Amino acid sequence: MRAAVLRETPLLIGILALISLETTTVLDWLLLQPALPVLTGLGLLSVLVLLMARGVAHHADQLAEQLAEPLGTLVLTGSVIVIELALIASTMLTGDSNPTLARDSMFSVLMIVLTGVKGVTLIVAARFQRQGRTQPMQLEDLAAVNQSGSSAYINLITTMSVLALVLPNFSQDSIEANYSLPINWLLTFVSISLYGIFLGGQVGRYRNLFIDTAQQQGSDQLSLEESTSAEPTPHDESQSSILQNVCLMAAGLLVLVLIAESMGSLIETGINDLELPSSLGGLLVGLLVVAPEALNAFQAAGKGELQRSLNTLYGSSLATLCLTVPAVLAIGEFTGTDVILGLDPIETVLLVLTLILVRPISGRVSEMDGLMLLTVGVVWVALQVVS
Repeated sequence: MRAAVLRETPLLIGILALISLETTTVLDWLLLQPALPVLTGLGLLSVLVLLMARGVAHHADQLAEQLAEPLGTLVLTGSVIVIELALIASTMLTGDSNPTLARDSMFSVLMIVLTGVKGVTLIVAARFQRQGRTQPMQLEDLAAVNQSGSSAYINLITTMSVLALVLPNFSQDSIEANYSLPINWLLTFVSISLYGIFLGGQVGRYRNLFIDTAQQQGSDQLSLEESTSAEPTPHDESQSSILQNVCLMAAGLLVLVLIAESMGSLIETGINDLELPSSLGGLLVGLLVVAPEALNAFQAAGKGELQRSLNTLYGSSLATLCLTVPAVLAIGEFTGTDVILGLDPIETVLLVLTLILVRPISGRVSEMDGLMLLTVGVVWVALQVVS
């Protein structure tokens, strides 16, 4: 009981901090201070957000074990994407007109998740595999992924990335890096339809493509043992535990993202005071929003559950593309807001390189695979700094 209370302490502190930010003049006072107090406040809030993200990752980990893969990671992905969509929609409806907002948000999430977070995840998983080994690693010793499931994810991510972020720059139908209204509605229909069909297969007849092979064999054996056992399962207790984890995870995500949104003005002020590029603001907020999924992926990789980590990362990327594009196009059309989807040339090259590197080849990965992705991520961040 005491451990549970301690674990939820960051959430309680986060709720109090959010109330303070929304109902007092603390944030306005900080914005008028020199750089040092602003950076101090930003640092304290960042630490709080990361502690809350750790709690969210814990509940997501519990749900993944209770609901089994791949359904477990879908809960976390669904919660994050709903809040992400709410933030983008609120900014488009109430903030200044920014035609590249959705494009920059989607691209930032893709680069953070597919290069930085996945790179670290592969390194953590590779280190887990070689624990206690003194001999050179053999192919069968490397961390394994379910290649069929990973390829299905990446194929769809690649398709939607090219259709939404690359093709608008080259299509004759494009108007200022965006499609005409009929093509936009077609893209909306394709995005939602493909995502719905993919989810149906992932939790249905193709479920085994998204779990580890060893885990699948263990699950089949467990199911056989349970079918021959007459011992009843505590169904009510299990349902109560799942509901509790869902509620705590959703509450943590909501408070976390709202605090991250409030931190946007602090980040902008700190960047201006230090005369840093404004593009770093979106990058820092994106890192805080992605933090729960990143920590969840790291935890799973540290246990040797690489496929669960990839389900989280790929699921986040796919949901961002398939759900953000339709929402943004619809809001832009109904409110008369201009929307630019096509990436700049240098971003297009980085996206293509990333999609090539994340594609599984042999179904086995090593630290070198993670280091290559991290390299691309570091170069992307460096370009944000000097741009």
